[in-house]
Amino acid sequence: METFEPKRMFLVMAPGLISLVLGGLTGIAVMWAWAGRQLPIGLSVEQHFYLIIAGFFAALIGNEVLNVLSFEWAGRPAGFALNVAYAALLWATVATVLSGNTPTAVITYAAMLIILIYYALRTYLKPSRIGLRPSIYNYLIPASLASSIVLVAAAHVLGGHVAIAMLYFPISVIFAVMSRDLPLVTGTRPGSWALNALAFALITAAFSFWTFGVAALSGILLIASWIAALLASGLVRVAKKQRLFSYLKIHMAYFWLAAGGVLLLVSPGGLWRDVAIHALSLGFIFNIVFGVDVILLDMLMSQAPRRVVVKARGGVPLVELATFILLNAGLLARAAYAGALEPLLALVSGPLTGIAIVAFLLNMQMRLRKMA
Repeated sequence: METFEPKRMFLVMAPGLISLVLGGLTGIAVMWAWAGRQLPIGLSVEQHFYLIIAGFFAALIGNEVLNVLSFEWAGRPAGFALNVAYAALLWATVATVLSGNTPTAVITYAAMLIILIYYALRTYLKPSRIGLRPSIYNYLIPASLASSIVLVAAAHVLGGHVAIAMLYFPISVIFAVMSRDLPLVTGTRPGSWALNALAFALITAAFSFWTFGVAALSGILLIASWIAALLASGLVRVAKKQRLFSYLKIHMAYFWLAAGGVLLLVSPGGLWRDVAIHALSLGFIFNIVFGVDVILLDMLMSQAPRRVVVKARGGVPLVELATFILLNAGLLARAAYAGALEPLLALVSGPLTGIAIVAFLLNMQMRLRKMA
C-alpha cells in the first residue's frame, strides 16, 4: 500500500480555492447590493454558481474521488497523469467562467465528471485493498456522477434551471459517500443498503422535479430523503461522548436539508427560494464537511509518510466551534433578511459564512502540513 501524500491534493485544489474566493465574493456582492451597498467584483450570479459548483465543489469532490477515498479503498490515489488532466480541466472551467463563456464551461465540467466516473468504475467496483467487497457506497459514487451529467444535460436541452441541476452534483455525491462515512464517524453500524439507496433515489427525484419547477413535490421528496438518510446513518442513536460535537454538526446539516424541503413545500418564492438553495448548498454541505472531515483526517494522519501522533479529542476545539457558529449564524442571517429585509442582515450574512469556510479550510491545511 502506498503512503498518503497530501501534496497531491493541492494540484486539484488550487483552482478550486480560487473559485471559492471569487465565487464567494460575488455572492457577498449580490447580498450587499440588496442592502444598497456596492462591492465591485464585476461577476454575475450565473458566474457565482458556476464558480462554486463547477469550480470549488468539483475540486473538493474530485480530490475525494481521485485521492482521499481512493487511498482509503484501494490503498492508492489516482495516478499523477489523471490528477493533472482533472486539474487542467478545472483551470479551463474557471477561466471560461471568468471570461463569461459558460457554455464552454459546461463542456469542461462534464469532461471532469466523465473522468471521475471512469476512475470510480475502475476503482470502487473492485474489492478493497483488504478484500472487502463493494457495498452500496461503491455503487452510489458512479451513480451520483452519472446522474449529475444527465440532469445538467436535461436542464440545458429541456429548459430547466441549470443552477439547481448543477447543485445536485455535490449533494448527490455527499449522499453517496455518507452511506459509508457517517458510520465511520459515529462508530455505529451502518443502515441497510436499501435505506441508503432509498435516500439517494429520493434526493435524485427531488432535484429532478426542482430543476423543472415542481417545487412543492421536490420539497416533499427532500423531506423524505432527510428521514431516510437519518435512519440509514445511525444518527438517531446516542453519540459517543468524544464525538458529540461532530454529531451536532451533522444533525445541523440535516436540519438545513429539512429546512430546504419545507421552504420548497410551502413555495414562498422570492428571497425564500434563495434561502432554500443556500440551506442546501451551504447549510447541508458544509455542516456535513465540518462534521465528517475532521474525524476522517485523524484517521488518515495515522497513515502519513511521517509518523503523526493523533491525540484523542477532548472537549470542543476552538476553531471548529468558531467555524460552526459563524457558518450557521450567517445562514440564519440570510433567512432573517428574507423575512425582515433588514439591510444589516444582508451585509453580515455572506462574510460570516465566508469567514467560516475559509477558516475551516485553513485549519485543515495546517493539519495536513503535519502529514507532508
